[in-house]
This record gives sequence, structure tokens and C-alpha cells, in this order.
Amino acid sequence: MDESPGPMLRDGVVPSSGAARQNPADLPVPPDEEGFWVSAQNLERLGRVASRSSRGEQINVLIRGPKGCGKTTLARVFAARWRRPFFEVHCGAFVDAEQWFGKDRLNDGETWYRKARFIHAVETRDCVVLLDEINRAHPEVLNAILGLLDWRRSLWSDDLTYEVRVASGVVFFATLNEGEEFYGANPLDAAVRDRFPRTVRLDYPPKNEEARILHSHGLSMRLAEKLTDFAHTLRKAPRPTPISTRQLLVAAEEMCEGASLREAVETAVIFADDDAALEKAALQALQWVEDDPRASSPDDN
Repeated sequence: MDESPGPMLRDGVVPSSGAARQNPADLPVPPDEEGFWVSAQNLERLGRVASRSSRGEQINVLIRGPKGCGKTTLARVFAARWRRPFFEVHCGAFVDAEQWFGKDRLNDGETWYRKARFIHAVETRDCVVLLDEINRAHPEVLNAILGLLDWRRSLWSDDLTYEVRVASGVVFFATLNEGEEFYGANPLDAAVRDRFPRTVRLDYPPKNEEARILHSHGLSMRLAEKLTDFAHTLRKAPRPTPISTRQLLVAAEEMCEGASLREAVETAVIFADDDAALEKAALQALQWVEDDPRASSPDDN
């Protein structure tokens, strides 16, 4: 578990590394992620990925972690930090293997084939390609691109009538949601898992860093610390509840608009789930961090 302090990537203060890469498909380089925390160890891991991929090595990285901890954002942070074009695939939306390559279009009564943007991305030098929630795609759908993910870095497409080759420096990231609470997720096929030999494990930020993130979104530091105390109490409980940083940001927004701590937690956490045990645990956690969670000072927001 990676909980050590590291630099905050916020307000564009982290300098970029190198110029933007060749980008014939006009894929965007994402902006810096304001207020996103990355541990020192994971920033070093990303640096090694950037270094080796810049030398033309084949790099695939699997990102694992609890819900709402920033798995998807981390891939964008990598692209922004190293000034690389970025393309994201929502794997759960792919129901047909041919969607990777393109589809027929009708124009003025004529049918023509349009190459998928995914193919443009893998053919763009130094592109960062994110396969988001990879285990939401059916294994047969993923089988269609195994050749792009392994040592071959290529495959023949009958639809495109040519061999698709992954450009030099392309990095594939894949995020993985694990657990019974994720409906529609499939066990990750061993052949796919084997093609991602590097794994980055994310966790929620340390309490002080998470409080700073909430504070950077306009919440007083006192209330930001109460929210993070609440979240960490539930995360470390005998029956842990994964309260995400994303949920805390919603609660912070509610409090900035005048909601009490309890009202904000109800909106962002309790009402989102029908689990009576979660509601009970959340209310107990609120009592632990504040004697009267309904009370808030007008000066706090």
C-alpha cells in the first residue's frame, strides 16, 4: 500500500518534460490535473515508464486500486506531465470486436468505412492509450487486440486491409475494477493480464494530502480535515467502506454552498447506497469526528 507523502500535481506547478510529440491524428495532450496527488514512489514509476518508452520499448501498465482513487486520472496525469497525446477507450462500451477498427458510414447514399480513432491513437508516436475498466469488455472483444498488446505490436485487419502496427513509444495503460460491488465486470483473462507485466497500485491519499485537496476546492481546512477524518474512519473500520476522494469532493462542494457536514455526507455518501449498515457506520463516524455534525459555523465556508 503506497501511502508515503509525495508531490501534489496541482495548479500546473509541476514542470513538463520535453516538447509535444509528433501527433498526425491531432490527438490532444491533456491539461494538468488540478489538485491530483501522486505519491513519490508512483511518480518515480511513471518516470521509468516514460524513460523506457521514449527509447522505443514496449510498455503496458495495469493500474489497480479502490473506487474513486484516481486510476483513470493517473494515466491522464502521465500524458500531461510528459506532454504526450492521449486517447481513452471506455472498454465497457465495446460490444463488438470490430469496434476497435472502425465502422461503415453512409454518406449521400454511399457506404464508406471510417477508421476508428483507437487505430489512429496506436499509430501515433508516443501516444498514451488508456483502456479504462478493461475487465468490463467481454474477453472475446479483447482477444481482437491481443496482437497490439504483446511483443508483436501489430495485427492484420481485414476491414482496414492492412497490418496495423503500434507506433514507437506508445504506452498502453489499463484500469481494473475489482470486487463484488462492480456489476458487469468480468474476471481478467489470463492472456490479457499477462500482457500487462507492470502494475501500479493506487490507494487514497494520506489524510493530510486529501485534506489539502478538499481545501484547494474552497473548503476551510478545519472542515476539510473533518471530512477526511470521517472517510478514514470508515476506510479503517472492521468492515471497511471505500469512501472515495471523488465522493469527498462532492461533499466539499455541498458544504461550500452552505450544507452542514451531515447534509453533505448524506448527499455524497449515504443516499447513494441502500445499505443500512453503511448508513449506520457513516452516522457513527460523523459522531466520532464531531459531537454535533449538523452544526457548522458561517465562517467555515
